[in-house]
Amino acid sequence: MRLDSDGIMSVALADGRFASASLGRTPFEASSALVSATYFPVSSQLWLQTRRGDNIVLEIPGPIDQSPRDGRPAIYLDQNHWSTLSNTIHEPGRVRDERERSAAEHLIALVLDRTVILPLSSAHLSETCKQIDLEQRYRRALTMAQLSGGWQLRDPLALRRFELRQALTLRYRQFCLIPPPAVTLEPNAMHASRCEPMPDVAPDLPEDARRMVHAVSCIAGIVDTLLDSEHLPMPLPEGWLAELQRFATFLADNPSGKDLRRRRTHAQFLADLGRELPEEACRAGVTATEMSDWALHHSEDDLRAMPVLGLFREVLHEKLCDPHLRWENNDLIDMMYLISGTAHCDHVVAERSHASHIANGLRRLGSSRIVHPNLYSLVAHL
Repeated sequence: MRLDSDGIMSVALADGRFASASLGRTPFEASSALVSATYFPVSSQLWLQTRRGDNIVLEIPGPIDQSPRDGRPAIYLDQNHWSTLSNTIHEPGRVRDERERSAAEHLIALVLDRTVILPLSSAHLSETCKQIDLEQRYRRALTMAQLSGGWQLRDPLALRRFELRQALTLRYRQFCLIPPPAVTLEPNAMHASRCEPMPDVAPDLPEDARRMVHAVSCIAGIVDTLLDSEHLPMPLPEGWLAELQRFATFLADNPSGKDLRRRRTHAQFLADLGRELPEEACRAGVTATEMSDWALHHSEDDLRAMPVLGLFREVLHEKLCDPHLRWENNDLIDMMYLISGTAHCDHVVAERSHASHIANGLRRLGSSRIVHPNLYSLVAHL
């Protein structure tokens, strides 16, 4: 089934029959970077073509399995390493480190061979949309769309909230919840905590067809947003940076032993959860008394079992206890997404300083996971 920018819809059937008709309007907005979309139901693929003639092939989730990884390892890349992949494809001369360029070429080959998965996150979307150089933005966005193939890292806020709800439900209701897949083709998984349930798409169609329309619309919208030529600055949460800098200064001005320092950063971590903890306690059916009991007596132990929040707490503790560290505007984004990627992907490639903090946190948790500071290290471990 194909839709073109001139409004022509065509359908080719398996028995060779072909039909086409005009919608009477274009299915794409005038500002859209896309000119056609072709859905292949047998292979569950969506092929998109851009106004520049570039092609993008995306996997579409089936009705049963929305995360058909087929044993493929998932690799989460920080934004700067996506830049390396983009430059390797479009401007190889800009990648001056030959080992990194060679590693990037190898990784690209693995993706095209459907051997590994490179999921996108909403952080990638935001970082790309704020880029001022529109030509570089298009090349990077095209690289991301082509190599991610529709795979997404679930919204870290949704992953964190599930961990809290799971811990409280297990401890006070003796009931285990089924975790949602963190690396998935599920429509809009990257915005899972900030989007509405599936809208009423084509209510006269069968359920499977409605889900297909929804999946195609969501991923095509994400790709179109990536490729958009408009510069969109990324807003940052107000107060978070200043609050953590004040607390780090307090720790430096009031030195204490290891245990007290740990209790202080743990209290700051719980306060930093904000509305997440009480809201998930409510969803778990936990009383205020039970939630207080958990925060005072069980949160320390339960956090160690939480893939995302446990590691987030360790990294937060280390950074707060470093008197020479100065918090930067992008620290929250990097911590949220790189830690979620570390917790749920097989490999993560981060900027060197963040890789060091995360690696130290993993060691304290007794985890064998590896965070790579560059693509060369990643490829050596594949």
